[in-house]
Amino acid sequence: MFLFDLHCDTIGRLHDSVCLKPGESVFLTDRERLPKEDTLLHNHGYLALDRMEGIDWCQCFAIFMPDQYRGPDAIAYFESCYRYFQSQLAQNPSRLAQVRTVGQVKSALSEGKAAAILTVEGGSALGGNLARVGRLAECGVRVVTLTWNGENELASGNATAHGFSGFGREAVAELEQAGIVADVSHLNDRGFEELTGFARRPFIATHSDARSVHNHPRNLTDDQFRHIVSIGGIVGLNFCVHFLADDPDPAFPRLAAHLERFLRLGGEDTVALGSDYDGCEVPSWLDPGEKLPALYQEVCAGFGQKIADKLFFTNAADFFARWERGM
Repeated sequence: MFLFDLHCDTIGRLHDSVCLKPGESVFLTDRERLPKEDTLLHNHGYLALDRMEGIDWCQCFAIFMPDQYRGPDAIAYFESCYRYFQSQLAQNPSRLAQVRTVGQVKSALSEGKAAAILTVEGGSALGGNLARVGRLAECGVRVVTLTWNGENELASGNATAHGFSGFGREAVAELEQAGIVADVSHLNDRGFEELTGFARRPFIATHSDARSVHNHPRNLTDDQFRHIVSIGGIVGLNFCVHFLADDPDPAFPRLAAHLERFLRLGGEDTVALGSDYDGCEVPSWLDPGEKLPALYQEVCAGFGQKIADKLFFTNAADFFARWERGM
């Protein structure tokens, strides 16, 4: 089984637990904090390098930007999280490699390492300055989730009603020019509709489910999913219990219903995984991440190995390969 997961918040959760004092984090409650001695190698969260050993694993690690940070504060927070990410790479050179291309993903996996793709969740990381796009590219950021739930300098998330600002439109163009993929997970419906009118390159939804299966504003409508299919994007299935069903611990058939809906909408080559590990509560049978092989077996049994392989790795890898070719 090869695994390509489009979204987790593990770096942010570890950063705030390890680098910030209790009460300082606006991302974590004290209950969600991990022990200060935790690292990416070994921790009490959902994803740890030692527990995932033996899985051919490419992980998109997001630097999550809380809505409370703006301007210089947002920049400082991003840079602090980035330094923490780099420290974890330096501590685990035989287990983890930061990658920027699909070729590098495959090289890392062939060497027995996990492949780490750096992403950002929240365009506030730009600090309202287009020149910061270059800094994100320099750091190896490959995807930027344009908003979180609230409104930032670019656009509005699903908890607010506005569309894109002029700065946001310029920022998307700069991101595309820099080779950074725009991500619409968390973007509201108005923003999604506006983006379809001015985006020049395919955009994606790294961690979103089907709204026609479970009516939550964080999920994609059928038309939104069809549009992502039409432009050659990808959509990562989110494991968050609140997006899957009205059930505190939804079983596999609940997640399977979202996968089946996306497949019926023409998404065989579009649907991927976007776990949202360490950023939400997931079903008990998916907690922690080393239980993902059991999900692979469930998908194989219910949908066939071809679909399972596409869902778990091929669709995400193929998308980034197309993106690198400028398609």
